[in-house]
Amino acid sequence: MSEPATVKGSISEMEKKGLERANDFKKLGTSYAIQQATRPSTIGFALQSSPVALLAWIGEKFLTWTDDSPSIPTILESVSIYWFTGCAATCMWPQRQIYTPGVPGVHENPAWRIPGGKPLGYSWFPREVAPIPRAWVATTVAPPAGKEGEGELFFHRAHSKGGHFAALERPVELLEDVEEFVGLIVSKMGWKSR
Repeated sequence: MSEPATVKGSISEMEKKGLERANDFKKLGTSYAIQQATRPSTIGFALQSSPVALLAWIGEKFLTWTDDSPSIPTILESVSIYWFTGCAATCMWPQRQIYTPGVPGVHENPAWRIPGGKPLGYSWFPREVAPIPRAWVATTVAPPAGKEGEGELFFHRAHSKGGHFAALERPVELLEDVEEFVGLIVSKMGWKSR
């Protein structure tokens, strides 16, 4: 995501380091995404034809996109899900939209803005492949109907550890964020819990 023109607010030192990481990732780590987006069936069928190829493709992401490398059994468990369900090819198909000619990048595309009035929550993990600063994320929310400017980033929490696989690496922290986010929505909307 490039810096939005309408950014308000500052960027923390941790977020600046995250942007450096994102730039490094953009230069050195995105060939997989281009392959998956432009030739998803080719790479998907190749990966689905060999469990070793699938392990190499997915395993390297677990090792490079995390704070602490997951255990071998954890990596094998995840790869087994792709292998036994045969979904290595089809799970890549949604990435085609990223490189469709004439379509701006996902975050730069106005059609992808979250409609005004819809709450957005964001948990920031420093080892995410492209950790986006809070101020930038806030620009992805459209203002409520009939109003100017940006919408509301309803919930945000920056964590000191965790990466792209936050649900695997930091499950307790991520669950707490989700529960707090949902609790805030329930409270704001005036809903009653059962």
